[in-house]
Amino acid sequence: MVTTPAPSAPSRTAVLVVVCLALFMALLDSTAISLTLPAMRADLDADLTGLVWIADGYVLVFAALLLTSGSLGDRIGRAPMFLAGLATFTAGSAVCAAAPTVEALVTGRVVQGLGAALVTPQTLAILTHTFPTPRERARAFGIWSGVSALALLLGPVLGGMLAAQFGWRSVFLVNLPVGALALVLGARVLLGRDGTARPDGPLRRVVDLPGQVLAVLWLGTLTYALVEGSRYGWGSPMIIGLLVVSVVALVALLAVERRSAHPMLHLELFRSATFSASTVVIGLVAFGMYASFFLVSLFLQQVQGYSAAQAGVRFLPAMTAVMVTSPLAGLLAGRVGARVPVCGGALLIGVALLLLARVDTADPYRGWWPLLVLFGAGIGLVIPPVNSALMGSVRPERAGLASATGETGQQIGALIGIAVLGALVTDGFRRVVADGAGAAGLSRADSAELARRLFAEDGDVSTTGHPAVAALVDRALTTGVQWGLTVAGIAALVAALVAVLIREPRSPAGASADVGERAAAAVR
Repeated sequence: MVTTPAPSAPSRTAVLVVVCLALFMALLDSTAISLTLPAMRADLDADLTGLVWIADGYVLVFAALLLTSGSLGDRIGRAPMFLAGLATFTAGSAVCAAAPTVEALVTGRVVQGLGAALVTPQTLAILTHTFPTPRERARAFGIWSGVSALALLLGPVLGGMLAAQFGWRSVFLVNLPVGALALVLGARVLLGRDGTARPDGPLRRVVDLPGQVLAVLWLGTLTYALVEGSRYGWGSPMIIGLLVVSVVALVALLAVERRSAHPMLHLELFRSATFSASTVVIGLVAFGMYASFFLVSLFLQQVQGYSAAQAGVRFLPAMTAVMVTSPLAGLLAGRVGARVPVCGGALLIGVALLLLARVDTADPYRGWWPLLVLFGAGIGLVIPPVNSALMGSVRPERAGLASATGETGQQIGALIGIAVLGALVTDGFRRVVADGAGAAGLSRADSAELARRLFAEDGDVSTTGHPAVAALVDRALTTGVQWGLTVAGIAALVAALVAVLIREPRSPAGASADVGERAAAAVR
């Protein structure tokens, strides 16, 4: 196999710009529509099921195809996959912006998810090849992480502002010029210089079709079950059946990959303590991080009375901290290695979440916003170094798969976190409401209906004029949020312990050492 050359020094900045533009666009749309759903509902006469699919169609396709995209990028070219994904995402945005019906909008969101799945795993693989030295790579990953956090946190704020000023279609229209610019620039600086080792022999002999199919089946059924579990009930036959199918597909995937001549998923990568630990850390941090965004936002809106846009603005301290610490974490990792900032950052996240879990109903925002700074600083310290460690623990021709594995761990961690902690919040809410229902003048049926309405899509609980009920709702919801934040904080502390296993590779990512040697070095 022949590995394509790295971009020249003057074009490295252009590569970083292209990668960050595409990443920002893909991640922004994953959260930006959260505040536009009511407008979509009114304009397109959508029912609740339609709204769910507008939000979840993107997530489902994105998560299900990550491993397939990363593997194919390694085999047939990262730049072509990246550019194809960028074009697909931009086309999906155009479909969404022009959608006359709910069905057309869901189709556009699915196309966007496909494009994001093609783009995202290639970004870290391309940066790994473009910035070959550990210090350069850590700095680039710091910028990559800052852009990721900025997109995720700005999504609801920008989405709400655009929808209020120009209508919900503007959220998708802004992607068109950005996507076109990234495509033109990307074609100039990436093609032929993406670090892909060209395959020897026909493509059909090096593409692991059974592995690709089983990976999509595993991730697709798992994602659908986690996304829809709260709606259909975790004990429903459909959700249980999907989880069983997911487990069977995973077992079959592992069996097939062990025997495949050209496996999609090289299981020997997990012999590396650094690779395995980094993947687990990414999943645990995502478990707490994404669920905490949901929990704190719920507390700000339902308990402290802020609008959705106002709640989004109150995440600015966390966003600012992430943007400041991410580049610094990259520099620190380049000097002392990844383990110190990852351990320290995970500890900060855990401490911040455990302290946030002590915030009570009457505590004003001005008294606890510094905890969001601590939380954001921890995220910024973790993400660049852990991704750098993950990518540095594999051979360069497996960089796309390594990136996809990390992204898959992040998506699964986020989905499980939201599902598990959301269930904790619901359970805590229902218990407190049930215990206090009599004193507030509520029957058992009334308290059950209150819980159902709170966790419905619009989250509308009208307690105006019923101060005792309003106080009970606030106390119950705060208790549930506190439970959830406590578990999220514990998960982050466990991530700090796992991060101790991260080791620096003996050779840079561009070296030709085989995976077995790297695994032995990492476990030394």
